[in-house]
Amino acid sequence: MSTPYNGSNDGYGDNENDGFGDLPRYGSTDHPEDQPGYGRSDQPYSSGYDSAYGSQGYSGAQFGGPGYSEQPYYGANPHDNLVATNGKLQIFNAIGFGFKRTFSNAKLWLLGSVAFIAFTMVLGAIAGALTGSGSEPSQVGPDITGNFLSLISLLLMPFIYRLATKEVDSRATGWSTIGKDVHYWPTIAITIILWLIGLVFSFIFVDQALNGLLADLDSAATNDTAEMEALAAEMGSFFGLISLLMLATLFLTPLYQLMVWYAADGRGGIGQAIVQGFKAGASNYLRLVGFNIVVSIIMMFVIIVTLGLGTIIALPMYLLAQAHAYRQIAGGPVPDDSVKNA
Repeated sequence: MSTPYNGSNDGYGDNENDGFGDLPRYGSTDHPEDQPGYGRSDQPYSSGYDSAYGSQGYSGAQFGGPGYSEQPYYGANPHDNLVATNGKLQIFNAIGFGFKRTFSNAKLWLLGSVAFIAFTMVLGAIAGALTGSGSEPSQVGPDITGNFLSLISLLLMPFIYRLATKEVDSRATGWSTIGKDVHYWPTIAITIILWLIGLVFSFIFVDQALNGLLADLDSAATNDTAEMEALAAEMGSFFGLISLLMLATLFLTPLYQLMVWYAADGRGGIGQAIVQGFKAGASNYLRLVGFNIVVSIIMMFVIIVTLGLGTIIALPMYLLAQAHAYRQIAGGPVPDDSVKNA
């Protein structure tokens, strides 16, 4: 049995090999920590964590600041190095990211694309069954049933937008990520506002112009020759109007296409996202016009060459390219390996 401590230091610690009471003292070893001068800066080893640890964290330009940060920002997944950007869109970096992540995370994006296409086809079949009739309509107007079913599909978009921004943050994005940290109400509000504006313009310009074309054809349908002449006369005007609307859409889209991304990423409420999206789009106006042209050409090429099957690839590629483009313009963060050529 050991001797109880008596409050005295007599005989304790007088000798290097003295023990405590009846217990032997832990003697010297050849371990680094037992060496004289351990922890001094001139030793080949260091004590504890490296002294530089923590000094190389994310610093310098913050998101939205000038230039790409030289140091990585560690986001939700520490295995992905995220950096800030200079706020300027690099078109092919965004498109390259879209293709790369579509295939590297195929179990999410390719299978998800198949599921989304199947879902919209089911909605289309339902709309056709509800509105189908044996006679062809002579007037074109708002397709109430079709638009209602389109609205149902729009209700899913906040989840999809947020999932795309999560993919920019981390390679670990999967099916379990869906529904996490979704900023639903601001995102769906802006989505529906833009959808309604597009619906109104479509009805005012496209539907009314098409109705005029059909009315003229009906009035000229005295014989086949007269109908063909009327068709030739009206088609030029109709397609001219369609071309003007396409050009207007091309040049107006950059001013509003980022709004929903600011909301989905949680950078502001409805009003803030609209203002930020407009300002960001205006500051990168020509780059966004170029991005929309290039990505549309690529999507059309992929879809046509694969006889439509490439839609499975084109949809997630476009979504992820948009998410990456938004993050570039918003100042980051984006994966460091996706902007090395910027």
